[in-house]
Amino acid sequence: MVREITSPLNALFKQLLALEKTRGIKKYGKAIISGEKLVREILEDFPGLCLALISTKQHQLPDIPGGYEIDLYYLAPELFERIDFHGTDFPLALIKALPFSNWNIKDQVKGCSLCIPFQDPANVGAVIRSACAFGVSRIIILQEAANPLLPKATRASAGSVFRAPLFNGPSIHDLSSQVGVPTVALSQHGVPIEGFEFPESFCLVPGMEGPGLPPGIEVTHRVSIPMEEGVESLNAAVATSIALYLWRTRMGTK
Repeated sequence: MVREITSPLNALFKQLLALEKTRGIKKYGKAIISGEKLVREILEDFPGLCLALISTKQHQLPDIPGGYEIDLYYLAPELFERIDFHGTDFPLALIKALPFSNWNIKDQVKGCSLCIPFQDPANVGAVIRSACAFGVSRIIILQEAANPLLPKATRASAGSVFRAPLFNGPSIHDLSSQVGVPTVALSQHGVPIEGFEFPESFCLVPGMEGPGLPPGIEVTHRVSIPMEEGVESLNAAVATSIALYLWRTRMGTK
């Protein structure tokens, strides 16, 4: 189906605008993917997720795999600019926002399960990319976290969000000794991570940007990443990626 949208009052256009926020993604069960590389990857590797291509009549459309019916929405240029949130000037993909399974807090999965509490979608996407690169078993999106299907998150993940083992989790405030495996928290007051012996199965818990870990949170271990004096802290996604890298390299030596 081909649709042409020229008015900002159009109901479908209003729906597309809403997909910049978590509320819109949850309400409509859809998300917008931007960037030439990522849009082409969706069409090639996950064509069943793609509902429509969003474009102007001036853009050249990417190839659509045979056997798939994908709608086409032609927007007036000024309307396209409003939903091309990153200014890519390339057709956008409208995809199904499939729900994640709920995490069973009692599960004892071998390897590292990563809890993500980050509220910045760019940090969420970046750490999902790192988690996939280092072979994390599960990625638990805590209630505080930004939706991993927000435009900034999918872009920062470089497509990893569509391959990652994602689960919905509880609030970071509700993580406790009830978790079925040891919990390892990143904390400025923990033992130096370079000498830490990671458990065979564990849950890695970084703090939120800014406030860090909630006061009184119950965890099995706390580890810290040493830094030069005068540096207050590392970016949350960077610190988590360093911890994942150290875990992965040590697992490779066992």
